[in-house]
Amino acid sequence: MGISDLNRRQFAALTAATAATWPSAGEAEPATPVLYPGEALTEASGHPALVRFEPGRPGFPLVVFITGGGVLGRIAYGPPAGRAADFLCHWLHEEGFATLALSYPIDTRGVFDVAFPRFSILDWAEQSAEIIARHVNGNGLAGNVIVLGWSMGGRIAEPLQAALRRREKSIELFVPMAGATALPNILPGLKGLQPSPSGLASIRGAYLDWLLLCLADQNRIAGRVVLDAETFTTEMTGDFPIGLAASAMRFRNGTFVSDAAADAREVGASQYDAFPPLALMTHASPIDARHALTDRATWGMFITQQLCETHIFPRASNLSALEPEKWALLVQHVRDAAVRLSVTLPGNHMFFVGENGARRTVQALKQLRQTAAEIARETARLAT
Repeated sequence: MGISDLNRRQFAALTAATAATWPSAGEAEPATPVLYPGEALTEASGHPALVRFEPGRPGFPLVVFITGGGVLGRIAYGPPAGRAADFLCHWLHEEGFATLALSYPIDTRGVFDVAFPRFSILDWAEQSAEIIARHVNGNGLAGNVIVLGWSMGGRIAEPLQAALRRREKSIELFVPMAGATALPNILPGLKGLQPSPSGLASIRGAYLDWLLLCLADQNRIAGRVVLDAETFTTEMTGDFPIGLAASAMRFRNGTFVSDAAADAREVGASQYDAFPPLALMTHASPIDARHALTDRATWGMFITQQLCETHIFPRASNLSALEPEKWALLVQHVRDAAVRLSVTLPGNHMFFVGENGARRTVQALKQLRQTAAEIARETARLAT
């Protein structure tokens, strides 16, 4: 049942243990949600979500866009007044892919009117997996999906794979896009986030300023305004649950506290064999220096470990019997894998915004998908 079909006060009451609601006493009831064409509000795993699905050509897999911190999935398909060709989903559809853009509940008044300050990575994964399975089953799609995890969305890789497998689905390829990894304390600046009155992490200040700087730079690269700051701020951004951020913080007793152990468990930081196949898209912009400088190293470790855990370590007893030449080829092949599965694209943290960036991103995805399949086959061959 869609959340738009529910009485909003009843929904808030049912989730009162984990939710804060607005508006406050004395204010008017929230207006009917303002949705873009093709969008729908739904409920999955006990929480509301904003979704946009577009079918593709027969035989093509579903590509799922998992958005980042405090930004709706609208960043992947743009506003009604925008040019579709300036956004990612347009070019995915041009290539034949079905697309599903997912947005967890954030403080965007035109969409959600219930806040979930304790919404966790595991909640996020379960919600996303339920919605993905619903669309796969309802549209006769293959159960092996491609996932693009933008920014904070990179942290969902392992728990989403686990949640999908419980629904007899899986991830063919997970591609972090300037994405945070499961490693702790990679983005220490996020520890400066403070709770809003609803208990969500407030994006006002440095965090939102940085997002707007990225957007302005993408507009500059495009040579025109692809997405204006006002539309982005008012229709696509909002305060978000701190438990999703790459800061190991949790909302407890009205404040944010550090819990690195819980965070590591939820994101599966050491469960290398449980990660889906991985590939990376990043950039080289100083506006987002941390991702530009560290993505290839941090994700390279997970790419290599996942490859070994899946294709090599289960055959460990056979490795000593390999001919020296074949072993040397395997060693070099694995060392090169993370490089081959990583692409650096022009632009910044929003490199996929703007026609050229969106088109390049889809072409990079096609190449990474082909490379990932080739590397998996070659690894299995060399290890036997």
